[in-house]
Amino acid sequence: MNSRLASLHHCIKAAILFSFAMYIVYLVKTDNIVYYIAPRMTDYVKWSAFGFYLIAVYQVYRGFRAFSGSSEACDCGHDHAPSSSLWKNGAIYGLFCFPLVLGFALPETSLGSSVADKKGMNLSSAGLVKKEGTTAQSPPVKPAPAASAPSPDPNSSSGQSGQTNQSETVASAAELDALFPSDKFTEHYAKYAKQLYQSDIVRVKDEMYIETLTTLDLYQDQFTGKKLELTGFVYRPEDMKDNQFVLGRFSIQCCSADAAPIGLLVAYDRAQNFNADEWVTVTGTIRKTKFNEMDILMLQAEKIATAEPAKTQYVYPNPKFGT
Repeated sequence: MNSRLASLHHCIKAAILFSFAMYIVYLVKTDNIVYYIAPRMTDYVKWSAFGFYLIAVYQVYRGFRAFSGSSEACDCGHDHAPSSSLWKNGAIYGLFCFPLVLGFALPETSLGSSVADKKGMNLSSAGLVKKEGTTAQSPPVKPAPAASAPSPDPNSSSGQSGQTNQSETVASAAELDALFPSDKFTEHYAKYAKQLYQSDIVRVKDEMYIETLTTLDLYQDQFTGKKLELTGFVYRPEDMKDNQFVLGRFSIQCCSADAAPIGLLVAYDRAQNFNADEWVTVTGTIRKTKFNEMDILMLQAEKIATAEPAKTQYVYPNPKFGT
């Protein structure tokens, strides 16, 4: 092959590799990488940019050697030069250039209702755990009324007072254990449920979004009647009632390709006032209902406020949960 043509091929490869490296750097610098990759995977992507850069430098080196006519040969009796067909080369390089053009040209945006329509909204985030476990759905146990504490004896010792307080604490823990049964699949959720249950209002934080909804879904009866505060985007499928919408988020395990919409059904008299993909914070009371012949939780809204979209609009499994 002509040395100039061989050098050109190496330079094109180097340019493509440099472009991929620069695109990754751009996503990292602008924090837009969260639209595509889960936080736990970003370090690997950053290292891949470094790898692209090194290979690109090597391609430039090979290009200079080819241009000077000192390119290496393997002496295998075969020609490993690129095809001389302009169309074939254009098609091959185009496969790599096309996603680069899309990446630089199109604006970064989070997934929304249109994708939820195609994938389907998951209103029972504990579905997989329910299939594996069995005891989390046991009937709710009403906590026994706390025994009235005896009148303090001024002559009693401080040690006796400490023993009384300790017995009351143990009794409270025993009541919670009875209220939230668990097995090997749900023990971490039961422990978290006991923490949530003792709060006046359950506020769902982004870093525990998946775990909180899963816990509430596992123990539907126990949390019915509790106050809940949740933030997300409005999703309204065609078959939903006028006074209902879903408050959803997209959960990501690895990258946006595996994004799964999860959320909670919301009932509100003025639900139609809120547009699809609008971000709101809903405060209300947890209820149980049936949707598509499935028992799910519903949030009976008492207050809905417009919210700013979260900086990181996706939610991810918490790696520290259960440790």
